[in-house]
Amino acid sequence: MPIQKIQSAGLVLDTFMGEQAQDASLDQVTIAVIASLRGDDKLTRTNLLRKLDEARKAAINDGDMQGKGGS
Repeated sequence: MPIQKIQSAGLVLDTFMGEQAQDASLDQVTIAVIASLRGDDKLTRTNLLRKLDEARKAAINDGDMQGKGGS
């Protein structure tokens, strides 16, 4: 039986995140938040929820500003 190389969890996650970043149908802000937290070694449930909430609020504020004649 041949020996199979089992990839580390980190390599699997890096590969997966790279693939997701190429998928235009996914929310790229969400992908960027996850990748950033992973890169900073701070990918926890709490941090993820906090950062995604911040991104959601920023998107809402940007939408409000554009609707009011902003940039």
